[in-house]
Amino acid sequence: MSNKKIQRIKNHHLFDSIDALLIRKPQNILYILGFDIESETTILILNMEKSKHYSQILVFVNALEYDETKAQIEQNTTLKNEIEIIKIAKAEENVIEKTIKQLKLNKLGFEDDFINVKLFEQFKEKFKKIKLIGASEILLDARLIKTEKEIQKIKKAAELGIIGFNTIFERIEEEMTEKELAAMAEYAMRKEGADGIAFKTIVASGNRSAFPHGKTSEKKIRKGDIIIVDIGAIYDGYCSDMTRSFIFDGKNAQNFSKKAELINLVNEGQKKALDEVKGGKKASELDSIVREFFKNENKEWGERFIHSLGHGVGIEVHEEPYISSISEDILKKGMCITIEPGLYIQGLGGARTEDLLVVKKNGYENLTSKLEKFYY
Repeated sequence: MSNKKIQRIKNHHLFDSIDALLIRKPQNILYILGFDIESETTILILNMEKSKHYSQILVFVNALEYDETKAQIEQNTTLKNEIEIIKIAKAEENVIEKTIKQLKLNKLGFEDDFINVKLFEQFKEKFKKIKLIGASEILLDARLIKTEKEIQKIKKAAELGIIGFNTIFERIEEEMTEKELAAMAEYAMRKEGADGIAFKTIVASGNRSAFPHGKTSEKKIRKGDIIIVDIGAIYDGYCSDMTRSFIFDGKNAQNFSKKAELINLVNEGQKKALDEVKGGKKASELDSIVREFFKNENKEWGERFIHSLGHGVGIEVHEEPYISSISEDILKKGMCITIEPGLYIQGLGGARTEDLLVVKKNGYENLTSKLEKFYY
């Protein structure tokens, strides 16, 4: 848990317009507390005026999680005095409702990007005298800029992702299946300390590489296949994401020169975007730079850049900001983003190159720079 994170939430302009913020989304719970809780958990962050008889942060956990959560929170000397942990016994499942009513709130912020219609209707029924205000923006904005501790966790997750990719590249053999390769990579990441995979590992070979999100399959690797590996690890709650494309052992294979041209073009397109990444840059401009480059270099292929250029990475592998043609986001120092152009040509194959960056004032730090890009 970080005092800086809590202050970002409390200093947000929307927080002044609510009496308390109700949080249930697991990723936001992790962001605030700094650790996962297995069971459903609720946090209530109170505005100062409503916290006279309560701590400023109330954490509601069930009895199974109470002791471990309490021990975790008490390790943080800075914030443990701000937090009150409330145990929810099985016979007291309405303790959250009772607490909110006792506080006599007028305006309650909630995660409108997470709460479903059914639960929202329940909220309206339970809290008839309270105005419910969508307040996901508070948490999304707080999570945009990473703290140094968050960056270190993402950096470690990236190192683990590199281990996973290198395992595939070093051990790949003809007749192995895509699933075998993915399993080897995931085991290697786990062995080195990953908590899990950030998303289902993609190993797409041959014609299947032309599917942007081709699911890893039983297809066997053949010489001359283009192979896309999209891989990421989770470390202490934070994700990594990276992609490389290469041709497996096939310089004499059919269409080798075209496949090489495709991979080289994607790498060059990515470099055009990387050269422009810095604080203050419009995300949409980066996307446009790459699209224009592809169309100028190969009009037919350029039409096959069919996804956005990148996205934010943190507790979730896809989060704000989004690097796309319609994005209104502007890059800021401390954001973690990917840059991942790709081209997908049916009958030939696809190529995608993705790096994970930390945006700086006048550039970026590439967390996946140690992962070789393949030029032919």
